[in-house]
Amino acid sequence: MALLFIALVGGAGAIWAYKKYKNKQNQEFRFQGTLGTANASFDEAAFKAVILDDSAMEAVVKKHQLVSVWGVSGVDAAKTILQQKFSVKVSDGSVNVTYQDKDKVLAKAILETIVNNYFDNVRSKGLHRPPSG
Repeated sequence: MALLFIALVGGAGAIWAYKKYKNKQNQEFRFQGTLGTANASFDEAAFKAVILDDSAMEAVVKKHQLVSVWGVSGVDAAKTILQQKFSVKVSDGSVNVTYQDKDKVLAKAILETIVNNYFDNVRSKGLHRPPSG
């Protein structure tokens, strides 16, 4: 009877460890940054389209070699994944951008590249902060 109990407890422990291991494999790391303030009429979708315009996405894909890293068929497939993993939210009047990926270092690097590209474009156009609506 004691051996049966030990076998059940050991089996349950092994199942728990396996599930924890599988969940960890699917975990994605999320990095977030605040770009500035926004008024009530700020359009998150429009801002996302501006910050992730085609040339910006292509620069990110090439810089981080995302086609080979993600094993996708081409630049357009990598851009699609990039758009899915990037989000813009307004919270308490602040514009927050978020990027998530399974690779922690890559997630941080991609978000930094997106934000730096955006601010480079803003500076080149003579603006000082994100559009507020």
